[in-house]
Amino acid sequence: MVRVRLKDVAAACGVSTATVSLVLNEASDRITPETVARVRAAAAELGYTPNTAARSLRTRRTQTIGVVTDTVLTAGSASAMVQGTQDVAWRHDHLLFWLGTQNEPPLVDRAVRALAARQVDGFIFAAMYHRALDFGDLTRGVPTVGLDAVSDDADVPCFVPDDFAAARAAVQLLVDAGHRRIAHLSEPTGDGLARQLRLDGYRTTLAGAGLGPGQVVVPQWGHFGSKAAELASVELLDSPDRPTAVFAFNDIAAIGVYHAARRLGLSIPDDLSVVGFDDYENVASELYPALTTMALPHRTMGQLAATALLTRLGVIDGPAPTGVTRVECPPVIRESVAPPRG
Repeated sequence: MVRVRLKDVAAACGVSTATVSLVLNEASDRITPETVARVRAAAAELGYTPNTAARSLRTRRTQTIGVVTDTVLTAGSASAMVQGTQDVAWRHDHLLFWLGTQNEPPLVDRAVRALAARQVDGFIFAAMYHRALDFGDLTRGVPTVGLDAVSDDADVPCFVPDDFAAARAAVQLLVDAGHRRIAHLSEPTGDGLARQLRLDGYRTTLAGAGLGPGQVVVPQWGHFGSKAAELASVELLDSPDRPTAVFAFNDIAAIGVYHAARRLGLSIPDDLSVVGFDDYENVASELYPALTTMALPHRTMGQLAATALLTRLGVIDGPAPTGVTRVECPPVIRESVAPPRG
């Protein structure tokens, strides 16, 4: 297939190649609307596509963004993060290079060097879960944004879920339903920041309602998952003064609460109300009864991160953001919350 060139478009509509270049690069303020329309129609009819390599030499921009991540690419629950970032990048004619590193430092360094060698215009560091990442020295002055990750550098724009506010809203749902004995099923301590923020939100809401410190349970059986949550929940719920509601750290933990309730003959939500967190695809909505939960704003965070980077690059007009932006986690109301019996 023969590549259509600028001069072919120019010949088709009887103008100079300079005019065609101005029109197709949207720098045609002094060219009549009729000529602009004729050039664009000819380019479309001939199937002209711009030579990005030549444009990069001229502008010193490659219109590419390097995205370095841990396990986002292999986690189905994070697909909205990928989509949100792509939404904005494509709208502004930028391509994304995603590289997964499984959170291994040598692979992170290799990914950054590989992307820098390809002269990406900027970096996005994306994490599977809300945590701190040290990426300031790696990018060597190239504009960088954190996605579901925070940086020690206060000038780096970072976009994370508002875990504290969302936990408060989740517990408030239970308080408003009339519950006074509300437990929190947390997760083992790790490098994630969401654990403490959600715990703080839980305790703050209980204190505000005059309900004391509450009851916090942390699974201790190996790797955190639904089975560990089930074992912890059986112990929590198998008592005369058991809680009437549980705020689970995430939807996987909520599965464990459901299994424990079934083992003990408790009905959800008649005997026990449950609120989760994350709104995992094919989890929260498929439980019976369907789980009320707080949705992670993955797509919105991806859109905001890409917008912030393109603003720093001057592609999008407006002030470039700095620091950490906490993005609202909206509630998803389903069927797992009811007033306590009696």
